[in-house]
Amino acid sequence: MAKLKILVAEDDTTHATKMEMLLDEMEYNCVGVHDNEKDLLRSIQIMKPDVIVLDISLKNTDSGISIAQKIQRIRPTPFLFVTSFDDKETLGKAMETNPYAYLIKPVERGNLQAAIELAIHKFSRQETTSHTQQSEWNTDVLVQNSFFLKRGSKLEKVQVKDILWIELTDERYCQIITTTHQYHLRMSLKALEQQLDPKLFLRVHRAYIVSIDRINSIEEADLMIGIEGREIPFGRSYKTVLFKRLQMLH
Repeated sequence: MAKLKILVAEDDTTHATKMEMLLDEMEYNCVGVHDNEKDLLRSIQIMKPDVIVLDISLKNTDSGISIAQKIQRIRPTPFLFVTSFDDKETLGKAMETNPYAYLIKPVERGNLQAAIELAIHKFSRQETTSHTQQSEWNTDVLVQNSFFLKRGSKLEKVQVKDILWIELTDERYCQIITTTHQYHLRMSLKALEQQLDPKLFLRVHRAYIVSIDRINSIEEADLMIGIEGREIPFGRSYKTVLFKRLQMLH
């Protein structure tokens, strides 16, 4: 799965080095560290980061606050502020740009990771709200063609195209199976089904949703679907819809 891409804007060498170290420890991909506005804005367009960590005070610019405003015009991206200032005036100006999180230096790993996850979650909720056909997820959110899902202690970016199938684990939880990993999602299968693109996914059993493009074979007698060497059961009540959908693909 793709690592979360983090872009850093920091003009203090010590803090920049520590930030890179913390991101590496969390297994996130630091795609660049810049100490000025020009290079940062150029990198945003090229690297397309998932999150931007932005120092409020940077070289050759009025403030990170003005940069944040430009970022949202160039490519809307969740960002969080880091700063040595904790006075009310600075905080007030920063809040006007609606940052996704706000950290005081020195930044520690626990606070940074929590801030990154908060930024992703808040941004995902906004993206979901902007698409009226989608409703809000719980803590794992679909953003356009990707999920941001937790695996262990970190977030991973999961492409929808890599999903093989989704199965029910109990009434409130389900499991997403991809080409390389398994992810547990705090959401019922029924609620998840309502969020998925029906052109790509199909409910074939009370406990299974499959990626239509990933179906390799169908055993009609045994009521089994073959996907990547695994057999997934399909219910008799879903048989007609399944066959009709497969015919539509030809």
